[in-house]
Amino acid sequence: MMGEAAKAEPVGGSRQRFVACVADDVTREAVSRAVAQLGWANAKVRAGGLDAARRSIDITAPPALVLVDLSDAHEPLEGMHELQQLCGPSTRFLAIGSINDVSLYRQLVGLGVADYLVKPVSSEVLCEAFVAAMRSNAATNEARQTRLFAFIGARGGVGATTLAVSTAWLLAHEFRLRTALIDLDLHFGNLALSLDLEPGRGLREALENPDRTDSMLLASAMVTEGEKLPILATEESLEEQLLFDGGAVAPLLAALSQDYDCLVVDLPRSLDAMARQVIALADATVVVTDLSLSALRDAVRLVDLAKALEARGKPLLVANQVGADHRGEIGRPEFERGIGGALDHAVPFDVKAVVAAAHAGKAVADAAPGSKAAGEMRKLAARLAGRDEEKPRGGILARFKK
Repeated sequence: MMGEAAKAEPVGGSRQRFVACVADDVTREAVSRAVAQLGWANAKVRAGGLDAARRSIDITAPPALVLVDLSDAHEPLEGMHELQQLCGPSTRFLAIGSINDVSLYRQLVGLGVADYLVKPVSSEVLCEAFVAAMRSNAATNEARQTRLFAFIGARGGVGATTLAVSTAWLLAHEFRLRTALIDLDLHFGNLALSLDLEPGRGLREALENPDRTDSMLLASAMVTEGEKLPILATEESLEEQLLFDGGAVAPLLAALSQDYDCLVVDLPRSLDAMARQVIALADATVVVTDLSLSALRDAVRLVDLAKALEARGKPLLVANQVGADHRGEIGRPEFERGIGGALDHAVPFDVKAVVAAAHAGKAVADAAPGSKAAGEMRKLAARLAGRDEEKPRGGILARFKK
């Protein structure tokens, strides 16, 4: 066991390698014996449960492995999800409790918890669970790929930002993927405004100094909506002409990919060098359009641009506000003949849902979850999450390392 433990030992300088919060004395002693048997240094074993775990974790240097006692937890799933959000994707979790509940076990595993152990449990069983969790964590970190999704409108006012916000919200809250929103329209971006937030500071600095960009700098520059969806945005003076090389955005995305499963980027229609770089790097570019003749023309041009940039996959064409008289629609059959194929998704015009979202400062999928518009947005998010078809291949980090 000791040889195997050495291979699976949590690593990381001053980083707290192992934290356990266990309610009862007997199990806490068994955990301490298991840690000693494994020879793990820099470990912390404390009394308590979820609340103690929240207090024990240093978010600036999250532990590699956390064991949490759920015996007294009123909302164990919500509590574990909050801890996962607090620690980030590099931390592995184990849960322990006094109830032998198969349903709870399955739900915890669905959240990404490595295992759920039922008391009483011996130090030998704990050793095996700890080693298995760390092995699994190593394999997960090797395989984990951050997916990059770019949203761009074929014309102004088609709702690309609205779709980006709702898609990101769904990825984060319904599909439980750590998701960040990035607004690269530095002058006129509306991501933060649509969620009734003031843009943070730091995005411009990160783009101006790509060699100094890291996840800590970006975390301090983000603002967060009420349910933990971080947004990186800015509102720069119109008097300033900002010109960034396309290479400035790659370090920013690479730094964010250390902490998130999905990056959703809202692109400006000006198609500057950074926007073109994002389209080239994206696992999926979502071209948002209405069914007007002018949007048809520019949707085709954007698809052609993605091909010219040798983007990873064929862009997704999503019609928004379908059925709105004021958009000058030419009809879906005629539009699809013009683009040479079927639309990937069509979001119906739902003025009540949009107004409700605007008044509440929320995503449409949050403010009006039962609306037809939210239903189609959910299908788009499921597709991007890889829940209804094969997951996108590759990840942006691999491309940055070339």
